[in-house]
Amino acid sequence: MKITLVRHGKPVSSTNPKVTAVGFAYWVRAYNRSLVCRDNFPPKEFYHKFRDSYIISSDLIRAIHSTKICLGRDADLVSRNFREMDIPRLKLPFFMTVNSWLAVARLCWFIGISGKGESYKSGLERVLSAVDYITLKVNEHGHIVVFGHGIFNRFVTRELKRRGWCVKSNQMGFWGETVLIRN
Repeated sequence: MKITLVRHGKPVSSTNPKVTAVGFAYWVRAYNRSLVCRDNFPPKEFYHKFRDSYIISSDLIRAIHSTKICLGRDADLVSRNFREMDIPRLKLPFFMTVNSWLAVARLCWFIGISGKGESYKSGLERVLSAVDYITLKVNEHGHIVVFGHGIFNRFVTRELKRRGWCVKSNQMGFWGETVLIRN
C-alpha cells in the first residue's frame, strides 16, 4: 500500500512584499484564491505515477488547479478536510515581509493564538479525521494521492508514521512529493 502527499504548484500570488497586518490579511485571502502559475509544472512522471490512483484534493483553488494540471482531470474527492492549516490574522503594528508575517503567525498558532481562525487543537483533530479517511481509502485502492499543502502534509506524515507507515521519500517545495509505504 502506498500514500503520496503532493504539495500544490506555485501559486500566482506567491510573492513576498512588505505589508502591514491588514496587507497580510489581504495577501492570505489572495493566496487562498490563487491559481497555480502558468509556467509552474509538475514533474512529468507524476501523470504516469498517479493517473490510475484514487485522488484526493484540498478544496483550496491552488490544490484543485494542481490536480487538473497534473492529471488533466478532477480529483475523486475534493474536501475542506484536506485544506492548509489556518493562518491567524494578527493585529500588530508592524510592517514586514509576508514571509516574516507567516513565521510570526505560524508561531502564534502553534502556541495557541488563533484569533477567529482554526485553533491548533482543531487543526490536529482535522488531521486525524483526514488520516482516518486516507487509511480507509488506501485499503480499498492500494494507492492514494493527496494534493494538499505544506504544513498540512507535514502533520499528516507525522500521524501516518505514528500509525506505522514508513516514509520512502519526503520533498517540501512546490510540487513536493512525500511517499509513505506500508506492507
